[in-house]
Parts: sequence; C-alpha cells; structure tokens
Amino acid sequence: MSYLDKIIKQSPWLIALANINEDIHLLRLKEFRYIHHENSFLTHHFEDGIYIVTGPRQIGKSTHLKMLIQQHINEKNKDNFLYFNCDLLDKKQDIVDLVEEYLKNFPSNTRRFILLDEITSVKDSFLAIKFLVDSGHFKNITYILTGSNTISIKKTGEYLPGRRGKGIDFIFNPLSFKQYINLVHPKLNVTYSLDISEKEYLALKQKAPLDKYLNDYLVSGGIPRVINEFLNKGAIDQDIFSMYRAWITSEIAKADKKEFIAKSILERVLFSLGSDISYNAFAQDSGIGSHNTVYDYLDFFINCNVLTQIFHFDIHQQKVNYRKNKKIYFNDPFIYSVIEAWLTGKPSQDYEYLSNPILKSRIIENLVLIQLKNFYQDIFYYKEIQEIDFVTKDLLLEIKYQNKIIKDDYAFLLKHENNRILVTKKDFKRADGLLWIPIEIFLLLSL
Repeated sequence: MSYLDKIIKQSPWLIALANINEDIHLLRLKEFRYIHHENSFLTHHFEDGIYIVTGPRQIGKSTHLKMLIQQHINEKNKDNFLYFNCDLLDKKQDIVDLVEEYLKNFPSNTRRFILLDEITSVKDSFLAIKFLVDSGHFKNITYILTGSNTISIKKTGEYLPGRRGKGIDFIFNPLSFKQYINLVHPKLNVTYSLDISEKEYLALKQKAPLDKYLNDYLVSGGIPRVINEFLNKGAIDQDIFSMYRAWITSEIAKADKKEFIAKSILERVLFSLGSDISYNAFAQDSGIGSHNTVYDYLDFFINCNVLTQIFHFDIHQQKVNYRKNKKIYFNDPFIYSVIEAWLTGKPSQDYEYLSNPILKSRIIENLVLIQLKNFYQDIFYYKEIQEIDFVTKDLLLEIKYQNKIIKDDYAFLLKHENNRILVTKKDFKRADGLLWIPIEIFLLLSL
C-alpha cells in the first residue's frame, strides 16, 4: 500500500467531508453517556508550532484529535487535516515520507493540521520532525504529536530547540474525583477550598451520595471509557481489563523489558502500597538481584503513566533525601485493579479492597496522592521515628481512614505550623489547629 493510500485510509475526509462522521473514535463517543472534554486543548488557538499531547493509552488523546478536526473542518478546508496513527510506521523516514506525500498531494495556502498520533512508537521520531521543520515545512502548519510514554514525548520537545514555534504541551490525565463528580453529576458544580465549612459539607451530603460516588470511582477510576462502561452496565467487561492489560504488556515489549521482571516489580508495588521501601529491598524481595534493575523498571512504569514515586523530605533540615526509601503509588484506581487481577489471577470484578478495611485505606491514601498531584509538582513524605504521609510546600497531611481517631494518631502533626490536614473516613471538624475532613470532601477541594 502506497503512502497516499495509507493517508486516505486514516484521513478519509480528504476524499469526502462526510467521511468524518463515520470515524470510529467519534462514533464510539456517541455511545458514551458521559463525555469529558479537555477544553484547554479543544479551545486552544493553534498557530505555527509543534504541540505535544501526552497521557496514558486509552485516555482520549486520539478521540480529542478527531474532535478537534470535527470542530474546524468544512468543505473548503477538508484537505487541511492529516491524521495518522504512527503505530503503523516502522522508522523515522516513514514519518518524513508520509508527511511530504501529504503536503505534495494536498497543497494549501491556509493553515494545515498534521496530527501524528502515538509518534513515540517510532524510534527517534523527533529527528523526522526536525527534518521536516528544517526543510521548510512549518509556515501555516500546526503539528500535534501525541505519545503515551512521558519521557519519549518529552524528549521529542527537548530535541527541537528553537523549532517548536508557538507550540506548547498538553497533559491528559485520568479524571480526578472532582472531575468525575462534575461529569456524572454536573448540577452539583463542586467548587470548594480549604475554607469549606461544616455547613457546606452537610449541605453537599444532602445533595449527593458522596460515599457511593467514591466507591464507584474506586472501581472505574478516572478513565472516561471505563466510567461509561461501569455506570451504564454496573460492571466492567473482561475485555476492558484485557485491553488495558494488553496496553501495559505491549509497552513492556516495545521497551525491550522482560515481562517476568516487570510483573515482579508491580507485585512488590502492590504489596508495599502506602509504605516506604528501598530499591535494594525491592530487588531482594522480588528476587531480581540488582537495585539498578529495579530503578530502571520503576522509571519505565513512571514514564508509561502507570506509577508515581515520591521521595523522603526532612522537615527539620528542609531538604529532600533522594537516597532514602521511596513510596510508590498507582496513577489511577482502575489501573490498580487491572494490575492486581493480572498478577494475582483473581477475577477482574473481585474488588476485595472495597470490603477489606486495610486494602481500602491503602487505596484511599493513593487517591490523596492523586489529588495532590493536581495542584503540586513536588510531593514528599516524612518518616523518622514518626511519619507524615504527605508533605508539600505548604501542607502537611495525614490519612486516618478509620472509624475512631485518637490524639496519638495525629500528635506529631501538632508540632508543625504548616496548614495541617487530617483526612478522615467520616469526621469533619476543626480542632487542635487541624482541619479534619472526610476523604470524599478532600478529593473535591481546590488546594
């Protein structure tokens, strides 16, 4: 098949505008009851430049590229939009040949959009973009490049100094609990800060079953396709689990990693979720043998948007200790479920953590970390004789997801002057200079 044939196959509107309405991504979107729009992307004023979109697979990057086309395309400018999934290309020269074939066959004096999806699946793809820009293919052209591997797509931008024009980066993350609530219950219009009062909290509880929403979110996570599947059917089909597991295993294979080592690493993450651990302990417990291998594989999973790692912070000396133990978390509760089912062989719909208080408290801590990531670039933990679960530049947080809390549970927080928060299971109050706040409300705050 020639490059032109491949172009027309993936961008059929070049032949007939009506073909945009038959696009598989847009047709699937019509089946969704709950549709999330990344408005910062869809409403952006694109100019000459190289724009980069990153985020995990199946988060909606491809769909948003098609939505962008659908918003702007008409009979007069239908030749101005090239979409191509680079998973189908083998080498960087293929990218160059493909784009040049498009530009040759569909000339235009107005702005063209060249949308290259999953471009990081092609080795050294940034060199192809560099060549195209240096060859003069830049005026009146907007390049939008997507990738699932954070480090690869980030390097694409870094390796194009002075060539990105007006281009900026967009990050598509799984929906936070607040975004989830606003998606499934838009009339709530949740906007709260740390100044929230008990009266506001009680009023919100009257409006919506927050505990049910939280349990639903623990199952579906923040992935729009999974959210729709779960809320429409009350369950998530096995093929959805299989699809996301296939994404993880394919990333492992493409990176030339060994699957048994990757599984050993992930198994140890499951076991130690919420606890601090060293790379050496990871290696010993997993039978891998080398802490360097542990570092390499953890770094890989972080770059694939599967895991997040935080470091120890010395509150007294006000510095980060990168050599001390780390804490590892998942980037989304549904990804946790996928990996747990894959590694343990338990049924995908088991959801033991919903009824197991210890497991659920670990996932709750993970949700707090996800919430903090929406507002803080640097998040740490503190542990010497005592421990603080999370430390940011202006917050100290301890999670006590339990029915009864005594003063010994939070006494260490009282020795520090930052904004101090106790994330609880059900208690809301301000006492001892602390904000006690239930997890469902904490996850809705703008920090």
